[in-house]
Amino acid sequence: MGFKVRGYTREVTQDKVRDYSLFAIACEGSVTEPGYFRPFDGIDRIKVDIIESDTDEENGMQQGNGCSSPRKVLERVNDYINENQLCPEDGDSLWCVIDVDRWPQEQIEELRSLCAQKGNRHLVLSNPCIEIWLLYHTQTDLKGLGIKSSKDAKRVLDKVAKYYYFKYLPLMPEAIKNAKNADTNPDGYMPEFLETKVYKLGQALYDRIGKRSFEAFVASLPKMEQKALRKASKKKK
Repeated sequence: MGFKVRGYTREVTQDKVRDYSLFAIACEGSVTEPGYFRPFDGIDRIKVDIIESDTDEENGMQQGNGCSSPRKVLERVNDYINENQLCPEDGDSLWCVIDVDRWPQEQIEELRSLCAQKGNRHLVLSNPCIEIWLLYHTQTDLKGLGIKSSKDAKRVLDKVAKYYYFKYLPLMPEAIKNAKNADTNPDGYMPEFLETKVYKLGQALYDRIGKRSFEAFVASLPKMEQKALRKASKKKK
């Protein structure tokens, strides 16, 4: 299989109607992207299922980069689609969150073709990497920051506003606005350099959550952070 499936029940009975939408998110990274999107799981009307690998080899840890290979991501997405029924009428959707710099163009096109088969499947790219999306949480314009590569983007992110997802999540509405305003090709799937399409996933989550529930979610983040820190501390012991 190569992925972990949560196995959400999608049955609807006369006594109980499902009141949440499932966001299935496939990504390369085993740390940054899952860490950012997982906290949305459990919000009223939202379930998040990270389509991730089961083995260190598959998630790229043997290469020391914490990322899946493009081919492995494609395999996991195909497996997930074959094993799970995403219900558009309930707002279920599949999102592939991909960095441009690590993907051969033919594999990007293959994944794009797979997503294009259904209206609730989406490919959102960052050019060159996911750090572009994160930078838009605090920046309105990335030009002039000296970014010429993914390595530069990571360096700049660490310098201008060190990434920590509990601090960045409250800024998601600003990131959506900033990244959307910077998108010079909003109708296309391929972002230009220093642009990202991940704001479309952010917008879909925000629209489904709603402003009031998002504000309640932000207010709950300190408790979530403390719980995560306690869990990490226990693991170290």
